[in-house]
Amino acid sequence: MGIHAGIYMAAAILSAPVLTAGGGQNTAAATNVSFDAPQQSGSGEAENQMEGKTDTTEVTAASAQAGTADASRFVLPEEARVLVIVEGTGGSNCNVYAFERSSAAGAWEKRLETTGHLGMNGMSNHRHSGDKTTPIGVFKMNTPFGQAKALEGFPSDYIQVDDTYVWEDDTNKMSRDLSKEGERVGSSGYAGYYDYAIDAGFNPNGIKNQGSALFLHCSGEFKEYTSGCVAIEKDQMAQIMKLYGKYGSGASFIAQAPKGTFEQIYNTYGTNQGLSPERNF
Repeated sequence: MGIHAGIYMAAAILSAPVLTAGGGQNTAAATNVSFDAPQQSGSGEAENQMEGKTDTTEVTAASAQAGTADASRFVLPEEARVLVIVEGTGGSNCNVYAFERSSAAGAWEKRLETTGHLGMNGMSNHRHSGDKTTPIGVFKMNTPFGQAKALEGFPSDYIQVDDTYVWEDDTNKMSRDLSKEGERVGSSGYAGYYDYAIDAGFNPNGIKNQGSALFLHCSGEFKEYTSGCVAIEKDQMAQIMKLYGKYGSGASFIAQAPKGTFEQIYNTYGTNQGLSPERNF
């Protein structure tokens, strides 16, 4: 995948360096974008975001409903203990829910409900590098990391990153090989956004031009969209990080789709080489 650079526009990050972007060149326009949003160019999966306020409600009631999604209907591996549901609500807006179950036979219980932001161009199941859409589908989350120190209850494999880390374009994985092209996840330009982050698990095989560095991460300041990631407030991101840490790697999943279309992804985990399902949304 190629590199393209972007500069943060926010006043709080006037001195941010030019960053390489894991999404690669904007070589193809996304098809089946679910919401009407302006098609604009830019760089990086977390760059050029404009942050707004979010509303948050902690929920403890045992309910499997998440907007138009039903957590109990997702077909997931037996080891699944955490499920994050991202429901696109129009443009770059979304609702985000976190569920937990104690066993494979246990009921999903809602632990968190908040609002957040998606890619600038909405959601798509035909995502390509640089098209600034959030991929539709069900994926296994992995690689918890952040620029901030780990809190109590965070995953044992949480990585506190600095400027020696890169999320590689070609492998869609994090390393400390700075000869690789990709996103410098520990650089000052991502301060706030990558305080806490978890890879959503899209494109685990690093298929060229499909996109990389697509995370669930903190909102940061002055942002109202992302370049394909899902962004929520830092406190809520910390709660999800603790849920991830409670069960360890391999037990947390994320389901992403526009409002009213979850019926099409309930049974799609593990299909299409870890990309989005080939369906019409």
